[in-house]
Amino acid sequence: MKKVVIFCFVFLYGQVCEAQYWDFEKPDYEKIAEAIKDEASLMHYPPLLERYQRADSTLSLIEMRHLYYGFVFHPAYTTDEPVKVKDSLDAVLRKEVHHDEDLKQIVRLGSRILEKNPFDLKVMNYQLYAVEQLKDTVGVKKITFKMDMIFETLLSSGDGATKETAFFVIDPAHELILMETLGLRSGDKRQAIGKYDFLELAANDIGLEGLYFDLSPQRNFLINSLRNNNL
Repeated sequence: MKKVVIFCFVFLYGQVCEAQYWDFEKPDYEKIAEAIKDEASLMHYPPLLERYQRADSTLSLIEMRHLYYGFVFHPAYTTDEPVKVKDSLDAVLRKEVHHDEDLKQIVRLGSRILEKNPFDLKVMNYQLYAVEQLKDTVGVKKITFKMDMIFETLLSSGDGATKETAFFVIDPAHELILMETLGLRSGDKRQAIGKYDFLELAANDIGLEGLYFDLSPQRNFLINSLRNNNL
């Protein structure tokens, strides 16, 4: 494993970490696929997913890496999110004032979307807003734990400084969220370079021009879809 210095790690819900060394290692998708499909393995996917969904605080980083990166082998990874549910959630979010029943509906609708995509950080952030307003301390703890684990998993995959040390993500939406979580701002340029995305950064204290993200599973899915449609 390599080590990278994280100068400013800012969580979406406002916590700030001190500078620290962070281990990272590329996910081995073949080994992950083998482990999560093996019912005798400690990394068997259904039990791990159940523990994550109930925010089991004993989940380790290696287990979370199998969960997050292993999701690309789950049937739901290639399934579109429920449009009607998303539209209903958007309608509630657009309200100028959110009463308690609105906030509870944000949590309920968000949970339905997360059943299909348990790593949708935008929806989790909406839920976090709702449970904070409802003063649901248990809900806040569960959601922030899940978000913590996702960010820790992303950081465990690389530092984003080069293609060789790119962050591995399974959802393009996670790129901008991670960038902002690190306290960085986007520049004007965004490029798709094969299996990579490159996000240019605005001027920053560490002199980094941009971040690289490896989107191998998503790009492979798109390529295969195009091939099948052309048959």
